[in-house]
Amino acid sequence: MTRTWVKGLSLSLCTVMVASGLAACSSGGKETAPAPAGNASSKASGASKISEKEREVKVTFPEHPNQPVKNFALVQQEIFNQTNIKLKFENVPNSNYNDKKKTLLATNNLPDIIQIEMSDVNNFGSTGVFVPLLQYMNKGLMPNFKKFWDQYPDMVKLTADGELYGFPAIGRNELKNGFGPVIRTDLLTKHNLPVPKSFDELLTVLAELKKIYPDSTPFSVRKGSGPIHQLFKTMAYPLGSGVGSGNGIYFDKDVNGGQYLYGPATPQFKEVLAFFNKAFTMGVLDKDYAVATQQQWTEKLTSGKSFFFMDNSGFALDYTKQLQKAVPDGKFQIIPTPVNKSGKARAEFYATTLTSDRMFAISSKAKDPETLIKLLDWMYTEKASNLMSYGVEGVHHTLDDKGQPKLKAEYVAKFKEGQPTPFYAMYSELGSGKLSFTPWFANMDPQVQVEKLNGSWSQVHEEYWKTIADDKSYHDPYLDPPLTKEEAARVKEILAPLTTMLEQEYDKFIMGVKKIDEYDAVMKKARDTGGEELEKIYNGALQRLSQKK
Repeated sequence: MTRTWVKGLSLSLCTVMVASGLAACSSGGKETAPAPAGNASSKASGASKISEKEREVKVTFPEHPNQPVKNFALVQQEIFNQTNIKLKFENVPNSNYNDKKKTLLATNNLPDIIQIEMSDVNNFGSTGVFVPLLQYMNKGLMPNFKKFWDQYPDMVKLTADGELYGFPAIGRNELKNGFGPVIRTDLLTKHNLPVPKSFDELLTVLAELKKIYPDSTPFSVRKGSGPIHQLFKTMAYPLGSGVGSGNGIYFDKDVNGGQYLYGPATPQFKEVLAFFNKAFTMGVLDKDYAVATQQQWTEKLTSGKSFFFMDNSGFALDYTKQLQKAVPDGKFQIIPTPVNKSGKARAEFYATTLTSDRMFAISSKAKDPETLIKLLDWMYTEKASNLMSYGVEGVHHTLDDKGQPKLKAEYVAKFKEGQPTPFYAMYSELGSGKLSFTPWFANMDPQVQVEKLNGSWSQVHEEYWKTIADDKSYHDPYLDPPLTKEEAARVKEILAPLTTMLEQEYDKFIMGVKKIDEYDAVMKKARDTGGEELEKIYNGALQRLSQKK
């Protein structure tokens, strides 16, 4: 097949996640989604459907605590009306999903459709557990998806050995944000403290707040350290190094015109450890950072005990509401990204269009895979995307004069007191949005509509999005190049012992058990035992991909 490549295009998707783990509520009604009268897809019309006979299709994806899954919810009822396919969700709690998924893949005991990520493609694509898709696209059976395939050349990075094994989730009309610095701006004003412009200034400001509030924990984090935890995942890149998606490999645009590095085996990572060590020694960083749970982190921030975090900056909006129950004038707000030791401010957006961590694969054991392919391809139409993101037209939303969905105020009003937020309560009731089974989804737009309709949109929101829009330090994320089966196996072989070795070392340097200069020996060991080889594998894969363009 022929492709037209566009160099340097990075595409992605994101979401602003709320921190609460409470179960979302429903409207409590028995509403069903009717087949649209007079619509060419309705049963009454007799028009052909994706499946000639009624069919049940089993789908597995992670169930997030913010959005409990309702089987055969309103959107899924309408999908059945329009396609003759009844989706049966067999969900697994988000916290257990990866373990369950690995078991299903290893035993080739998959549902008809399963949510996977690129590591699953690399590890299992060649084993025959997934239906290879390109042959069907070349036959013309995936016309709607092919428009995206042609539009986004980076999608080739989701292939393995030249084959595509999953339909990637694609975002539409998404606002951009990411890991960002959030601070109690009300305290800065109250105590005449400056907005920190560098990470060194940040520690100075937090130390001043510690003096004023000696019982406080100015800088709190969740989930500890290590490449797979938030402390490095959220801050290593702005501080001058990086850990990528969690395995330590990341693309650094500032090194030699852009190349892959194994972050923990670089001198820049030593500076990251030095920063956290300084924060810990000053009494600014939470002494329990290595074991803090998300619930503990949330409680410290919303009770007024903690004043700063660098994580999903969207938490600032929800945490301000919670904080003001205890501190009426309290306000969390994002600030521009501080500069690091090299004098650079850098940050990365969440993926807003295309990402490698959410694809939908069809089991090779599924009955009549062509029908499932047609179903998934249909989900990339605007009509299906509107349904799966905003609910049923005429019931839950209408189209404006530009053809864009607008949620109906009377429907949104049902969720004004919804938990953990009105929009997640609505998404759960509908069975819609990014956290459901929605290949082409709108997430932020309906969220903003809900907040504006129910009156929860505020000046804090306006300031938040403007600050991000004006901050030029952010860039779109990079999708990793596809690896061969042998490369993927070698990466896995290297990372297992290497990650274990390093995770035993990090906290010793942060807590001051070892002096920072002793990290030189750890760094050398990390490079010698696989870090350097990982860089060669990824940079080689990137070069190979560039030569094909």
